[in-house]
Amino acid sequence: GSIIRRTTRLRAMENKDQNTTTTSNKKIKVHFVPVGNAPILRRTKFQIGVEDDDKQFAFLGTFLRKTLKLGPDQTLFLYINSAFVPSPDESLSDLNDCFATRGELQVYYALQEAWG
Repeated sequence: GSIIRRTTRLRAMENKDQNTTTTSNKKIKVHFVPVGNAPILRRTKFQIGVEDDDKQFAFLGTFLRKTLKLGPDQTLFLYINSAFVPSPDESLSDLNDCFATRGELQVYYALQEAWG
């Protein structure tokens, strides 16, 4: 009896660990690439956690503004794969699933409009 209870308890704990790691620890790799006169980051690749409350594309703008120490009057343009500007409320997970190359989402940034 006690062996079965221990085995069941261990399985429940293993399942709980597997569930928490897959849902709450999901991260995507974002590679920031400067365009034109944009300042160069010391570190260009970041792991961004997209837990259950999935972050939106606007998060990257806020994150990059803080990292580059840009003022509120300075413009910042973000592009995915140097091709398009997603909607600010677009899911980072969805963008990663659709546009990641070699396992990372490439986000080009500029202080002036780079691509129309």
